Amino acid sequence: MAALMFLVHLWNYIRGYVIIIAKGGVERFINICTRRQILLWDITRQDSDSVVMKASLRGFMLMRPAARKSGCRIRIMKKCGLPFLLNRFRRRQGFKAGLIFFAVLIVLFTSMIWEIEIEGCSGDVARQIMKVLEDRNIGRGSFKMGLDPRSIASDIQMNVDEVAWAGVHIQGVKMTISVRNITPRPEVVDESQYCNLVAERDGLITKVEVLAGTLKVREGDTVTKGQLLVSGTLESQKPEFGAKNVHALGRITARTWYETKVLLSYEYTKRIRTGRTHENTYIRILNMKIGLFGNREAFEMYDSVSYDKMVKGPFNTEIPIGLTVEKLYEVEEKKVRLSAEEAEAFALEKARLALSRELSPDCKVLDERVNILKSETGDAWLQLIVECEEDIAGREPLGGD
Repeated sequence: MAALMFLVHLWNYIRGYVIIIAKGGVERFINICTRRQILLWDITRQDSDSVVMKASLRGFMLMRPAARKSGCRIRIMKKCGLPFLLNRFRRRQGFKAGLIFFAVLIVLFTSMIWEIEIEGCSGDVARQIMKVLEDRNIGRGSFKMGLDPRSIASDIQMNVDEVAWAGVHIQGVKMTISVRNITPRPEVVDESQYCNLVAERDGLITKVEVLAGTLKVREGDTVTKGQLLVSGTLESQKPEFGAKNVHALGRITARTWYETKVLLSYEYTKRIRTGRTHENTYIRILNMKIGLFGNREAFEMYDSVSYDKMVKGPFNTEIPIGLTVEKLYEVEEKKVRLSAEEAEAFALEKARLALSRELSPDCKVLDERVNILKSETGDAWLQLIVECEEDIAGREPLGGD
């Protein structure tokens, strides 16, 4: 119902209407207008002898005979609607030119692509897809008219190895690219390349799985880096048959230990906001920012936060014109004294971050131990020891056939 009323009001505004006041013989006047199908609405009694109502322009022209017949006096109080608005500016050529220019600008902007969204893939694949689009000169500001979604999807599938399927959908000023990655191919083992399996690091073996080759260690053995785990040489029980070289395959799981030390510091440099702020405003057109007067780096040290205010076009479409507001917060650095617990927590976080770079992707952390060590110079160190479980088998080429 609300939508219907909105459409009725919009239609009346486009056609134009008048607000009139009628005095004397009002009831008879309204009855005559009703019989002659002259539309009146929003009828409101002002006093005992006068009524305020709305009528269309055509209805107002037809109601004069009804007013004479009923002895009613009518007068226009206000003219409303688009025809009167345009008539007001009919002699202002600059306004007309500006209106036409704005309309052309809206049509131009809504016929271009201003946003590209890629979904269903990793960042590396997305960058490859953007490279394909750049090679075809497709990007922000490209006209939609010359774009063929099927052809673009086909190019992506042909030029990006990791993409198994691609779909391109253009709606409004946005292009959405949906992709499906190819299932990673399993590693192909070249059995003609003979090799041993050796330990990549020290560890305590907890589990062995051998698919090819001769096992040289057992569960519970302690091994060192470079030690032979599975030999690629198969020896026959009968010496006369000799030996045969193979590509050793298997998984040797072991407990391993990683260690790092971090110096304990009881002072921490902290950035604190002083409360002083400054705003810089830029006009944004596509990816270009134009600074306005008054923009400056108001502080020597600051944090900044930026947000965009884009212009909305018809049907809620985004037009690539707007403002970028950058808010600067002045900060100052202060030395903060840490307690022993805070210093240890800070050092532990740094130690964990350092060890995380050394752990292999399939490494499973079982336990960690933290020790505080004192040096002869009086410095304190935090020692972090992490116990893990991982596959330590690595390939080593086997010489000879």
